[in-house]
Amino acid sequence: MEQINKVHEYIALIRKEAETDYWVTIPDIPGCYATGETADDAIIYFQQALESHIVCMRESDLRLPPARTLREVSEKEKEYIEAFVIEVAQRA
Repeated sequence: MEQINKVHEYIALIRKEAETDYWVTIPDIPGCYATGETADDAIIYFQQALESHIVCMRESDLRLPPARTLREVSEKEKEYIEAFVIEVAQRA
């Protein structure tokens, strides 16, 4: 049985540009994103993508990167519609 060491609170961003679907990313976890016709669809697809991404990281013995605060993320990421927190458990 895996033991949970710590819960990371990552900032996820919803984005949209003209002529594109909505997309969701966590800037602190590069390479993980999802798109959808609506923001709600993008969030649902992103949760599924994030679960798969975390499984692959664990299988490769990669640890989760440190999570930044909303303020830290907002200083670098200017173009987004909404930000929200996603909790991810780091396993031992």
